Amino acid sequence: MWWRRSITICFVVLMAAMPRADGAGVALAAQAEKTKAYDEEFERARQLLQRHEYFEALKGFQKANQLAGGRSASCFVGMAQAMVGMKTWPNVIETAQTAIELAQDDPLLRARAHTARGTAFQSLAEKDPSKLRDAEREFRLALEADPESRIADLHFNLGVVLMKQMRDEEGIAELNKEVAQRAHGSTAEEARMLIANPKRARERYAPDFSVVTANGRPITLESLRGKVVLLDFWGSWCQPCVRAVPSLRKLQKEHANDEFVMLGISSDKDGKTWSAFTAKNGMVWPQYWDEDRTMQRTFDVRVFPTYILLDGDGIERLRVSGTGYHESKVLVERIEQQIKMAGKPGG
Repeated sequence: MWWRRSITICFVVLMAAMPRADGAGVALAAQAEKTKAYDEEFERARQLLQRHEYFEALKGFQKANQLAGGRSASCFVGMAQAMVGMKTWPNVIETAQTAIELAQDDPLLRARAHTARGTAFQSLAEKDPSKLRDAEREFRLALEADPESRIADLHFNLGVVLMKQMRDEEGIAELNKEVAQRAHGSTAEEARMLIANPKRARERYAPDFSVVTANGRPITLESLRGKVVLLDFWGSWCQPCVRAVPSLRKLQKEHANDEFVMLGISSDKDGKTWSAFTAKNGMVWPQYWDEDRTMQRTFDVRVFPTYILLDGDGIERLRVSGTGYHESKVLVERIEQQIKMAGKPGG
């Protein structure tokens, strides 16, 4: 009958118009699931990066990038930033360059990638000063991509690199821009110090510190100005540290009347053990128990013993790690050299 034929025709038409369970519909559902997985993995990696869990963050960004087909500019930027935290500078430079190539339509991502490259070149410049020009180029490209300066510290980083190249006026101009834009930013105070004394960009100044020694004497970096200072990071559990004590005692005695201060900074877990050891071994120079490892972190000490020699301006002149004072000829020579210089008029 005609109505049955009509119903059949309508049913066929409706079936053709309905979304199919296979083909395009399945593909769309799969893509949506993949996008969700990418978003979740990327966010997890981003949070790991914020917590400074760099290796895990790197793996997370790599996984997210795979989910995105291997060409995600955001993931490559994240990978580069994780590598900055890991200080794997050649990898930073290569990975950030890939991010730049993939992020042609995203100026902020390009700026972040150029910043990562600039940071890597700046760090490599500690051993190869020619890399400062590469760092300058990358920071300028970052500012060119991000003229609104949405990325913090770009002007600061460029200013420091310029000062390291003895271009102080240009450097001061960039630092003033950073302070003007972020008066209370993370680098604002350091920027002001560099503006007042550009030499700080070229020399390794000791970080500010304040301790109270075992006999109640307060010592700060400022209070030591004009004196040669030997910071001795040690522990009574450390055999090279213990073997060095007689030589350190002799050093203290020989220079008791000179502009020289030796500060022992103990990593002992037990204050009583530390106190008993210093008393028993006649360690009469200033001693400080670094109970919470604040000084250890401040000076980035990772090996014991570590000796850090500062001149009268608070500039780090030498660092020796893993070797007792009596075993390091260069340390003995440099201490004597700095003390002689400090004793000269105008020294």
